[in-house]
Amino acid sequence: MYKIVIPGRPVPKGRPRFSKTGHAYTPERTRQYEELVGWKAREAVKQPLEGNIALYIRVYVKRNVYPDIDNIAKSCMDGMNGVAYKDDKQVSYLTIQRLKGNEEKVEIEIEEVS
Repeated sequence: MYKIVIPGRPVPKGRPRFSKTGHAYTPERTRQYEELVGWKAREAVKQPLEGNIALYIRVYVKRNVYPDIDNIAKSCMDGMNGVAYKDDKQVSYLTIQRLKGNEEKVEIEIEEVS
């Protein structure tokens, strides 16, 4: 099992934006968070896993912050795509919890399952 810790306030996946030419793009804040997730995943997982994947995600927030946890899962999964695993379609099991803590962060445990 691999453990990945992403420090700081979790960033939910933002809705796609459209340029004046109609081209869709990911909002900058989301893109930067996904890059951070990718870097942290690369530190823990040296080669992308190839089998079915189980993800256990814990989102730690302060006080009365209630982010949309399904969108946090999406930004984390997109950030690990091609880094911790080849494609997010490999994820066959996913749990996510929002917990109150003294420090805002996301902890992810990832393992191959049969």
